Amino acid sequence: MLKRIGKDQLRIGMFIEALEGSWLDTPFAGHRYTLECEEEAARLRNSNVCGVFINTSRGLDVLPAVAGHSEPDVPGQAVNTSSASSARRIRILTADKIKRTSVLLKSIFDDVSAGAAVTVETVSPVIEEITQSLDVNPSILISMTRMKTKDEATFLHSLAVSALMIRLARHLKLDAALVPVLGMSGLLHDIGKIGMPIEILTKTGALTDAEMELIRRHPALGHHVLSRGKGMPDIVRDVCLHHHERLDGKGYPMGLLDGQISLYARMAAICDVYDALTSARPYKKPWTSLEAVSWMLDTKGAFDRPLLRDFIDGVIAA
Repeated sequence: MLKRIGKDQLRIGMFIEALEGSWLDTPFAGHRYTLECEEEAARLRNSNVCGVFINTSRGLDVLPAVAGHSEPDVPGQAVNTSSASSARRIRILTADKIKRTSVLLKSIFDDVSAGAAVTVETVSPVIEEITQSLDVNPSILISMTRMKTKDEATFLHSLAVSALMIRLARHLKLDAALVPVLGMSGLLHDIGKIGMPIEILTKTGALTDAEMELIRRHPALGHHVLSRGKGMPDIVRDVCLHHHERLDGKGYPMGLLDGQISLYARMAAICDVYDALTSARPYKKPWTSLEAVSWMLDTKGAFDRPLLRDFIDGVIAA
C-alpha cells in the first residue's frame, strides 16, 4: 500500500516510491529503492524533502508508536488527531482509486495497441474516477501520479494531465459540460505514443534526429486513432493534434501561430509540460513546482502567458 509520511518517520527497510518537495539535491532523486542504511535516511531528513511516499507492500511501515502522525507536524500548531486520521483515510482511498483507474486506462491503451477504436463510452469511466478523486482531494491525485515507472510513464502522465486539465477548466469557470471533455482531452492527448518503440520512450540519452522525427509524429498518429472512434468530440481530437504547437510557430506538427491555436490546445500545452517537468523521467530528474513554473514563465513564445498565470494561481498555488 502507498502511504505518505514525514521524513522524520523514515527508517531502514522502507521502500521509497517517491519524494515530495525540493529534492534535486538528494542522492537518490528520481529512483525507487529500499532505504538500506542510516546515512541515506539522514541525508533525506536533512534535505529539502517535505514528504515521502513509501510502499508498505515492498518494505517496512512506520513504527506503531508514530503511526498516527503520517503528516509532518507544522511548527507552532497542535496536531489534530482526528484531522490527521481523516487525511490518511482520504490518501488511502485516493491511492486505491488511482490504482484502479491506472489499470482501467492501461487496458484501454492495450486495446488500442491491438487495433481497437477509442470511444467516449470506453473512456468516460476513467474521467468519472479522476473527477471523483479531485472532488475528494484536489491535489493528491496529481501528487500520487508522480510515481511513474518506465512502463507506466505514458499512461500515468495521461492521468495527471487529465486531472490538471479538469482543475484548470474549473478555475477558468468554463461551461460545466466542457469539463469532462477537457479531462478526456488530457487523458488521450498522448495516445499516439502507444505505437512508439518503448526503447525510444524510455531512452536515457539524447534522441537521434530520426528518433525525434518519429516522436514528433505522435500527435498526428493520435489524431488518426481518435478519428476512428465513433462520436469522439472535436475538442479531444484538436488537443491531441495540437498540444505541442507553440505561440511563436516553432511547435509541431503544423507550426501554428498564436491565433491559430485553440484555447483548449493551449491549456493542454501548459498541463502537459508542467507534468513532464515535475515527473521523474528516464532521462532526467523531476523538478519542483517552483522550478517548473519559473522555467515555463521564462520560456518565451511557448505558452499563453495569461493562461499560464491562471494555471499557476488556480491549480498550482490553490
